[in-house]
Order: sequence, then structure tokens, then C-alpha cells
Amino acid sequence: MNVTALARTLKMTTAELLKKLPQLGFDIGSRAIKIDERVAEKIIKTFEELRKKEQALASQRNVKEIKLDKEKVIAEKKVKLPETIIVRELSEKLNVPLVKVMAHLMKNGVIVSLNEKIDYETAAIISEDLGYQVEKASPDELISPDEGEGKKRLKESLIQEKADLQVKPPVVVMMGHVDHGKTKLLDAIRKTNVMGQESGGITQHIGAYQVMVKDRLITFLDTPGHEAFKNMRSRGSKIADLAIVVVAADEGLKPQTIEVLELVQKEKLPFIIAINKIDKEGADIERVKKELSELNIVPEDWGGKTICVPISAKAGQGIKELLEMVNLVADMTELKANPKRSALGTIIESHIDKGEGPVATVIISTGTLKIGDYVEIGRIIGKIRTMRDWQGKVISQATPSMPAKILGLKCATTVGDALAVITDKKMLKQKIKECRFIKVKPLIKIKKEEADEQQKNFYPIILKTDVLGSQEAIMEALDKIPVNEARIKIIKKGLGTITEIDILDALSAKATIVGFHVKVTPSVEKLAKEKNVEIKLYDVIYKLLEESEDKLKELIKPDLVRVELGRVKALKIFRSTKDGQIVGGKVEAGKIINQTKIKVLRNDQLIGFVDLVQLQSGRQDTSEVIIGQECGLKTSGKPIIQTGDVLEIYQEQI
Repeated sequence: MNVTALARTLKMTTAELLKKLPQLGFDIGSRAIKIDERVAEKIIKTFEELRKKEQALASQRNVKEIKLDKEKVIAEKKVKLPETIIVRELSEKLNVPLVKVMAHLMKNGVIVSLNEKIDYETAAIISEDLGYQVEKASPDELISPDEGEGKKRLKESLIQEKADLQVKPPVVVMMGHVDHGKTKLLDAIRKTNVMGQESGGITQHIGAYQVMVKDRLITFLDTPGHEAFKNMRSRGSKIADLAIVVVAADEGLKPQTIEVLELVQKEKLPFIIAINKIDKEGADIERVKKELSELNIVPEDWGGKTICVPISAKAGQGIKELLEMVNLVADMTELKANPKRSALGTIIESHIDKGEGPVATVIISTGTLKIGDYVEIGRIIGKIRTMRDWQGKVISQATPSMPAKILGLKCATTVGDALAVITDKKMLKQKIKECRFIKVKPLIKIKKEEADEQQKNFYPIILKTDVLGSQEAIMEALDKIPVNEARIKIIKKGLGTITEIDILDALSAKATIVGFHVKVTPSVEKLAKEKNVEIKLYDVIYKLLEESEDKLKELIKPDLVRVELGRVKALKIFRSTKDGQIVGGKVEAGKIINQTKIKVLRNDQLIGFVDLVQLQSGRQDTSEVIIGQECGLKTSGKPIIQTGDVLEIYQEQI
């Protein structure tokens, strides 16, 4: 019997038949033209039996699916509710029209707006009236109210529309400890002096950039390494497809490096270790690999799976090899998106520009964002009027993995919110209608009569920053300042330039205005002097935190004066215990007196404070050591001093 005739009988192509026959135990050869009639009959019989089995399995699956659908309908009538919930969110959770929920609330004598919160008991009564079985949600089951429909659609999009999926550029997050060379590495990659524009060489907020490597785009997400920006680093990791963890070869793994490694592993984010500063004196690549191995992160050349690339961002050494590894990991991960659909993305930065109004930076996850699109970002509805790429050039559309600055929103968005294009006109009208009821409430200010009482143990401030990401990080850091008997009270926060209203608010609350990367106009500065309102402006976060801590200590000990005595360079750590350290150093300025206090600085950053309890020179106890001499210091307190630190010695006097 002819093979093609047999294929027609079995209703398949000749190629399909020849491919399947060996799987069923018929070895007739891949180039066979004719086969024996008896063999053909066996093949036909085998295929008939196989199809009967497939039909039986399909019937069983249908029965199971019907059963599952019934169970799903029953399960859908159950709902878990938190301690409090916004009326609008209750409507979304129950999948019931908002009008119907509001009507049931009114029937029960509860008069609230759609954006007000109701307690669990009230929400449970309404849900039961609407036919739901209600349970109280545990903390682990609670979903942030800010997720909204945009984030849900963003998650769902990753498993849809497989036919239109195309390879997308990888979004790479640059992470690591402060001053280990992340921004310098980006500078080497994209040949622009971004680090030179940052205060103190420290990246203050997230930036996104695109570069072309061998005709392939890579999006780089730069995140700050300073401890205060922990939340921003976390946010960066969730947006990225893979990470480059930068470790300085002369310093090895630091606390923030370990935190970053834990973060990328928790997020199951592919990562590459870039061992930087290999040309620097004291660089030890093998030591870095050993420290990584101790964390169960074993380099490839040590028999593990972690890619480690030695580089020098300053000299441009190893950059080409690092980028090749990025493309290799991206290929292995098979990153894809659908550029034909409406766009979905995540807001990575938000600020208010004096001339342009609210500006947001978005990374497109899938789809294409175009000028004129209506978008939903959290609870904000807006129309894209202008878009710019990372270089500031006006663009008409943004494709997957592309960072874009968007203008046209009515107010500043929240960093981390999902962006989703609204294509349904009916839904758009409903969203715009609902948006009219949402009012942005100003932060509650301290009343004037309360200010005098709070002045005893609170340091009230008005915080103004250039971008939302920095504001979040600063607020978290201020809240963690280790002064037990006093704390900072943020009575008002905002983005953009300090205004006359800020001066008047500070006057009524007896507050200090703290600005980060913001400006003060001459007229506002004049008003502040007239009203005797203090304005403190900062470009580097650790200065802001250090002075804020000093201010809190003044509240506890208002008559205490700090007298600077001298400065020591830490040359060697002889011993470290949980209660203190023995440190060898050299006096670089002033003089050192025993039984004083030490302020520890590392790369001009405040690390903390310890007490000097014993001083030696030439292995003999002494009360004083002068400039140029070497000495041994025994400290009391947390062991925070490292080789190379600058120790400022001071006395506190009344």
C-alpha cells in the first residue's frame, strides 16, 4: 500500500504519519514509499484504538471540567474581607455594581461615599445580603487596595496572546552597595556622565536608560545603593527581567550587597555578579568569590551556576564581556511581549515639573503606548499628550521594555502603580465619572495650639522633594532615626518648589521646612526671613539624616554642646565583639583624648556613634595622642568600625 494513500485514510499528512509511526512501534523508515498490506492493516487498527482512547479521555476531562465549573460557582459565592475596606473596593471584590452596594448600605442606615472606608462588620452584612458567605481575611491574604485593575491586568497579560509574542529587550536592574561603582558602570556603558550630575556621586532616585549592544537594545534601570533607598531597590527588582549585582573587588560583600542578593533570590530574578574595581590596589577577586560561596552563591568557575564577570568601570575593562553575558542570560530566559496589544507598564518615577506639571516615568511591560491613549494609573485617569524617551527626545510611541516620560496627567501618580490603556469607551466614561468623586486629601497638619506641646519631644517638619521615590525613602529613613525620647513629625509633604503657603504652614505649626533637590524663589526666601521660618535644603540624603538626628538630640539635651577634638584614620581592626572593638589608627587632625565619643564616617557617610573607653600609644595607656602619632582605641558599643573609616573624636559639654 502506498504511504500517501495510507495517510489519506488516516486523515493526516504523509510527514505526520512518518513521524508518528516509530512512536507506535512501526519502523518502516523515514523515506518509505510503499508498505506491506498486512502492516498497513495493523497501522489502521492501532490508530483506531488510539483515537478511541483519546475520545474516552476527552469525555472524562469534560465531566471533570463541568464539576470544576460547578465548584467554581460555589467558591465564587465566598469572599474574604479585611478589617476595613473602601466601598468601591467592596463592589469590585463582590463583582456587584457600585450602585447596588450603595443601595444596600443605605437600606442598613449607612450613608457613606464610594471612597470612604467601612468596617468588617458592615461589609459582612452587605456581602451576606448580596448572597455571599463571608470570612475574615488573615494578614497574609490581604491585597493592597492600590493594586486596582491595572496591576491585575498586568499580571494576567503575561500568559495571554501567545501568538503575537515577540522577543523584547531585557530590563536590567543595576544593584549593589553604595560607592561600589553602579553609576560609574552605567556611565561606561552608555558613555554619558550621569554620575557627575548626581550629588556626591550617589544616585538619589531611579533612572532608566537604553543602550544598543550588537544591534540589540538593553534597558538599564539604575537604583540607589544608600541604605535609605531600600524600598526603591526592591521596587526596581520587581520591574526588571534580570539584575547585575555590582561588588567592589577591594571591599567585598557589604550589608547592602547581601540584602540585594537576598532580594533577587526571593524574587527569582536571574542575576550576574559584576566584580568591579579590579584595577584598584587591594582588589581580590578570589575573596569576593569565596564570600559569595559562603552565601551558597557559587561562581561558574568554582563549579556553580552564578556568572561572575571581573570588570573595571573606570578603565572600561570587561564591559564588553559583561554585556555579552546580559544578552546570553536574556536569551536563556526567553523574554517576550506582545507589541500589538494596548500597553501595560509600571510607574518607576513621579514628580511635578514647574513648567510641565505632573510627569511620570513608565517602563512598558507589554503592548505599545501611543500619543492620545487614555490610561488608568492607580485611581488616576489621563490622556497621553506628550512622551519623551530617556534622552528627552519627543516620541510618538513606546514599545515593550522602553522607558518613557509621559505628560498629560491631572496629578502626580504613585510610584509602583500599574499603567493600563483603556480601549473600551463605555469603561472609559464610567472611569472618568468615578474619578470626579475622588478628591486628593491634603496631609493633616498640626494645629497651632498643639504645636507648643509637641515641641517638647517632636521635631515638626514640612518635607518637599523633587520626586516621589526620594520622598518615600526619606520618610522611612527619618522614622528609623535611633533617638528614643524624641522623633520627627512630618506635618506636611509635597513635591516641587517650596511655596509661600509652605512658609505660612510652617509658621503656624512652628515647623522647619526641609527640601531635598528643590529650590526656593527669592520672594519665598524673603518671606521666610520675615516670618523667621527656617528652611534647610539638601542634595545628599545622609546630610539630611545626620542633621535631623542632631536636632532630635538637641530636644533631649538642649544645653549639650559638641566640641570637635580631632580625627583618626582607622588602619586596622584588632578585635571585634558584640560590645565593642579594638582599633589601630593614625591621628590625622587635632588630638585624641580618652573617655570621649567617636563619630564613624565611611566615604563621607555617617555610619554611627560609639564611645572611646581606652586609649593607648606605644602599647602604653595614655590620656592624649596628638596629630601624626599612631594609637590604639578601645570602643564601647556596636562594632561598626571598618578599616579605612574616618573617626571624628568629640566631647559633649554642658
